Amino acid sequence: MNREEIYKAMRSLVADSLALKEDEIQPQCRLTDDLGADSLDFIDIIFGIEKKFEVKVRDGELDFISRLDFSSPKVMRQGYLTLETIQRLTKRLPALEQVQDPAKVTPAQLFSLITIETLCIMVEEELRRRAGG
Repeated sequence: MNREEIYKAMRSLVADSLALKEDEIQPQCRLTDDLGADSLDFIDIIFGIEKKFEVKVRDGELDFISRLDFSSPKVMRQGYLTLETIQRLTKRLPALEQVQDPAKVTPAQLFSLITIETLCIMVEEELRRRAGG
């Protein structure tokens, strides 16, 4: 399954979960800020992803935000994510590139930066990993 196929399936899944029209959903749309998703919607979307793509989000490689060790000085300094952590996360959270001050990103902000593209990247990585590539 390529990125475009994943995106089409993801757009449909998110539209159903959030009661939106598919044409309202673009890769750069943030789930919370742009599409109005709340924590229950996230759970619904995660279960939908697991069912549709046959991947495990909570226990697998897709759970990259909650696996960060926020007590580590390599990850956090003075309440903000380190630039090294930001650079590592940007691959999966492209919206980090639009943050005004990368030196002032808090862990709470990470969840607001999850986009449709983020979900597609995570699924694509997991499918590739499972396929041995």
